[in-house]
Amino acid sequence: MFRLLQRVLLSFETHPTYYSLRILETQFLRPISTTPPPPENCSSDESSSFTVSYLLNSCGLSPKSALSVSKKLHFTSPTKPDLVLQFLRNHGFSNTQIANLATKRPLVLLANPEKTLLPKLEFLKQIGFSEDGIANFLSKDPTFMCRSLERKIKPSYEYLKSLLGTDDKVTAAMKRSSSSWILQFNLKRIIGHKSEILRKYGVTEECIVKLVTSRMRLFGNNDDRFEELVRNVSEMGFDPSSPLFVYAVDVLSGMKRNTLEAKIQLFKSHGWSEDEIASAIRRQPFCVSLSEEKLDKGLDFFMNKLKWKPSEFMKYSYLLGLSLEKRVIPRWMVIQCLLSKCLIKDVKISSVLLLTEAKFLQKFLVKYESEAPEILKLYQVVSRCSLVRDLNGESVPKII
Repeated sequence: MFRLLQRVLLSFETHPTYYSLRILETQFLRPISTTPPPPENCSSDESSSFTVSYLLNSCGLSPKSALSVSKKLHFTSPTKPDLVLQFLRNHGFSNTQIANLATKRPLVLLANPEKTLLPKLEFLKQIGFSEDGIANFLSKDPTFMCRSLERKIKPSYEYLKSLLGTDDKVTAAMKRSSSSWILQFNLKRIIGHKSEILRKYGVTEECIVKLVTSRMRLFGNNDDRFEELVRNVSEMGFDPSSPLFVYAVDVLSGMKRNTLEAKIQLFKSHGWSEDEIASAIRRQPFCVSLSEEKLDKGLDFFMNKLKWKPSEFMKYSYLLGLSLEKRVIPRWMVIQCLLSKCLIKDVKISSVLLLTEAKFLQKFLVKYESEAPEILKLYQVVSRCSLVRDLNGESVPKII
């Protein structure tokens, strides 16, 4: 099984998703514009000096950022950028968001607010973005403001809506992708091909929609590599009708071969066989997405301190995602103290660890505060949690 997994990861090692997206950008996106030359009656130095000064004083850029941006942008009059800044402020953009926008896509400062920018903002509002949501979205990736509304944005939006069903799901996909790139490409070509691959291996429409909504970056991969990964995840025994199938595709596609091998060795160093590791990954693919340090510490605690066997622990491998220092160890110490004082009988630690903080405090600390006040003090120290009295005299949790 692991030879298969390593082969899958090797095929993605030299083509991580980030670089695949950059390939898509160079193939499908033409440059928005070249740097405009300085006016004929103005020297390059004068234009650059004015631009740097404007970026510093009007856009709030740092000296370093202003100098860098000035190499991509030249103007000697504040007329155009002033109109853009006023437009952005009128539509709820903060100074920080304007600075981010000017840094990432400086040519927006020379755009026509009414003809180029306003239609994009109205479109986002029409599909469900709030004013704050629009400012936040565009400041993170202002490339959206420079794309053709009719030729790029609307066709991609219509395809996504036909696939996802509602405006809310489309906007969720846009926000979760952390980038407006999803409305910049030929999505029917990019997503459509990969959706057919997923259907061929039995992935349900519901899972495909979830994948598009929450893990859009996966679709930046080459079709052949994408199909190879999907095929091998299927051969690993994942149920294609389960959300874990697409989650496994996501986890493994972003991992290099040597990283996976190192994590497999960590499991083996704690006494796990390859079959047990494979079973744990099928149950909870996320366990190999954890950092090596977090994985090693978690395995050490559960395997050595709690004496769990792999066959038992694999059922609860999701516990590895909890904070060892802030949650697992403090709660385990409380349970051990209560057991030593015979205040409780044996409890299932996995259930204790999954309780909300408020329920844990009420069930295991507030309840026994008078019989064992030292346990509360211990917990306050190890978890930085205190109990304060509300107006009714009842104990309520407060993190400090």
